[in-house]
Amino acid sequence: MNRLMLRIGIAFVLVGAFGFVRVRAFDVPAEQGFVTDIAGVLSTEEREIIDELLSAYRAETSNEIAILIVGTLHDEEPADVAVDVGRTWGVGDREKDNGILMLIAIDDREIFIATGYGLEGAVPDIVAKGIIENDILPRFREGLYADGIQAGIEALQKHIGGEYTADRYTHSESPDLPWDALAFLGFILLEFAGAFLARSKSWWLGGVIGAVLGCLVALFIGGWIAIVVLTLLGLLFDFIVSRTGIRNARGPRIGGGWGSGGGGGFGGFGGGSFGGGGAG
Repeated sequence: MNRLMLRIGIAFVLVGAFGFVRVRAFDVPAEQGFVTDIAGVLSTEEREIIDELLSAYRAETSNEIAILIVGTLHDEEPADVAVDVGRTWGVGDREKDNGILMLIAIDDREIFIATGYGLEGAVPDIVAKGIIENDILPRFREGLYADGIQAGIEALQKHIGGEYTADRYTHSESPDLPWDALAFLGFILLEFAGAFLARSKSWWLGGVIGAVLGCLVALFIGGWIAIVVLTLLGLLFDFIVSRTGIRNARGPRIGGGWGSGGGGGFGGFGGGSFGGGGAG
């Protein structure tokens, strides 16, 4: 009886153990230098140029950047694959953990930059994501894979060297004003104002409205002359609409609709770090 219970207990342990074993669909390939192009998107010349660039960078700084290009990850998470590859290949110095693995899956349209502990301060998640979105993807969308990879490498090197900071991705330039939309809105408001002012017999109200607008312009933009100019324009506008006899105007009718469109391309990308990617 005791022996039977022992066997049953062992069976439960084995079943439980195998239940936690995850069968990986992605096999880590053997590295072929600093650039391992399983997908075959780079020419021999392009691969050699990038390989020499990364080799010279390691000789200069001891930091290692490895590139893996595959077709698909077979539904594996990019972060998991990048960590496995970085650890399996031993990217980076064992003591410094100064390795970076750039994983590119062409068919899956995925890019992931995994960073060893020693470089996480120079290349945090926000920087890795920014490099992907600002330096790599614009070139990938045009099919310029070698250019995109080199741009990503250059950005990584400059961040590690302190030439670039995370502010490069957190501070954006002020967007251009949508002048077309503003002009359309101004036209609509002008029609409403004309319909309103036309109902009054006097035309001094237009001057008051113009003076108020002039004060706002002078306050926020500058130029007190705007008060005089807009006051006179308001008086003139009110005088014209009052004399034209459109007192029964009800305002403009707005028809149609606005549409928006977008373009496709590489999408669904993220950045991160692999802990201890320099072990090896």
